[in-house]
Amino acid sequence: MMQSNGESEKRALTVRTQTIHAGAAPLGHGQALGGEIVQSSVYGFREPADASARREAGLPIYARDHFPSQRSLETAIAELEGAESAHVTPSGMAAIALTALALLTSGDRVIIGADGYCDTEELFLTEFPRLGIETTVVDLTDLAAVEAALRPTTRLVLAETITNPGMRVPDLAALAALLRPRGILLAVDNTFATPVLCRPLALGADLVIHSVTKFLGGHHDLVAGAVAGPAELVRRISRSGYFFGRLPGSFDAWLALRGLRTLAARMAWICPSAETVATFLAGHPAVRAVRYPGLRDAPDAEVVRRQLSDGAGGVLVFDLDGDRSTATQFMRDLRLIPYAGTLGGVESTICYPPVRDAVGAPPDVGSLRLSVGLEAPEDLIADLAGALANVRAGIQ
Repeated sequence: MMQSNGESEKRALTVRTQTIHAGAAPLGHGQALGGEIVQSSVYGFREPADASARREAGLPIYARDHFPSQRSLETAIAELEGAESAHVTPSGMAAIALTALALLTSGDRVIIGADGYCDTEELFLTEFPRLGIETTVVDLTDLAAVEAALRPTTRLVLAETITNPGMRVPDLAALAALLRPRGILLAVDNTFATPVLCRPLALGADLVIHSVTKFLGGHHDLVAGAVAGPAELVRRISRSGYFFGRLPGSFDAWLALRGLRTLAARMAWICPSAETVATFLAGHPAVRAVRYPGLRDAPDAEVVRRQLSDGAGGVLVFDLDGDRSTATQFMRDLRLIPYAGTLGGVESTICYPPVRDAVGAPPDVGSLRLSVGLEAPEDLIADLAGALANVRAGIQ
């Protein structure tokens, strides 16, 4: 971590400052503050022994060894999450898949959370059984249900800090206390919260995973993922990644680092805006229900106060008083917020909540997932209010 001499070395940096300096090289003469991009697949040498010596020193000679931009991003994410090490991947799903492939084997069992990301669920329920890895879906906010689902062969529990799209918040410290004495790993997808709002490793988790595409990158201009944790676990994951060839390009890694520099500032705007928008929607007669962890009557409000004390994130799900066609027309009537199947950028986006393809068509309800960006909340509310007026007119 970049620090100046003297007093700054005696105290830990705040997360706000860490987002600016994490992963940066120590201050030196002529340092490139914008970071380094090595747009090459390999380093060249006159002497073969020099290449061997470089690799033995832990420095890259080939792209899969992690060039400077990738390594800087890994260092930054590790520092922000309070981890010993990190490994970056081409997507969040690649980070999840690689973690499982590196740490699990035939005969192992996994528990994943209910109300979580549909692609994660489909990966574990439809792909991994071919490798002899079995999965149980459990409500991770119910510790008794988690304990009842444990088996002697359970090796991993995969949670989400804030579930997508369920908007539930499992008690990570309680989960870790249940699993650690049994030797079961707890991995946490921290995409929605980011290390600005929650650091799962400090609560007892073994690994933390990110879709860097979302809030860490923050600009809808890259796809990447990451997993961070103890050096030994990450070394196993990284080694598997080397063989599978799963690594983002140098430019994407550089974009992610550039986006990460404004993470704390963005979340400082996004969280209160999301709460303001959620409160408006919860009081509107055309809205049947709102799911946002920051609302006072949210089902996990007590856990949120302890675990997400600096903000409840920028994503919410709400149900219109109507069916799926109502939701479709509502999105057509929006003028400021585009339909987009992703989240976490500076622009607000809206879409249907993600569901598994394997379970068939989504239910015929007017549910929508809204990711709040950096726009002024009053402008977002005005846009939503205009479309909601048309919903009310259609009902009447």
